[in-house]
Amino acid sequence: MRIKKHGKMNWTINNNLMRTHMKKYIIRDIHIDDYKQVVAVYNSNRHFLLNHLGVESVDEAFVSGEVSTMHNAGINSCVIVNGEKQEVQGVLDYKSGNKEVYLSLLMLATDSQGKGIGRDVYACFESKMIQLDSASIRIDVVNDYDDNLVPFWKRLGFVECETVTLEWGNKKSTAIVMRKNIQ
Repeated sequence: MRIKKHGKMNWTINNNLMRTHMKKYIIRDIHIDDYKQVVAVYNSNRHFLLNHLGVESVDEAFVSGEVSTMHNAGINSCVIVNGEKQEVQGVLDYKSGNKEVYLSLLMLATDSQGKGIGRDVYACFESKMIQLDSASIRIDVVNDYDDNLVPFWKRLGFVECETVTLEWGNKKSTAIVMRKNIQ
């Protein structure tokens, strides 16, 4: 896997070494011009919306508000762009800490799921965090519904640490705090 930095937050993932059928993906800071495509990513994940936010769909005002809220909390809002099609196919939000990084959200459009893209994007993210001398990554995985992503994160080496309650919008959810040491 080759990682290139192109600015504040812009990495290219070239998976030719890992999967010959994979294309290049770029993780970069979100721009206002991305909001419409980010809405499409969220809305393609209806199950996620219902279980995390208690809504069936979102709009550009929601995305704008989330980006602002994340920025105010010190969280970087990024998009995952298909380098060939130049289309936003996912969202990645994270916050760098002293030695621990908080991965707030990694979500792909439903048509990009189940193809190894999420695993590969996460591997690129983890590699970048190692380069930045982070020691661990924390995620909070909502697990109070069937088909949650705890097994996915366990396959990537995360371990369960504690149970917490999260509130997003008007929805409260039970979540598992998971961590992975990366140094």
